[in-house]
Amino acid sequence: MSVLKSKIKITDGILHMQLPDEFRDKVVDVIVRTENEITSKLMIDSIKINTAKWKFNREEIYGR
Repeated sequence: MSVLKSKIKITDGILHMQLPDEFRDKVVDVIVRTENEITSKLMIDSIKINTAKWKFNREEIYGR
């Protein structure tokens, strides 16, 4: 399966995309979403964790 992801600003209401040759003569599935829709579904900034007091022993992590 090949996936092509592009971020394009649409000004005239028409989507123009140049596809690679590997897509030639194949049926493609096109999904169009706005940037705001994607961000809200990813739940970015929904969980906050304070890591300021976290401490790690570097030698223990890297096995030195």
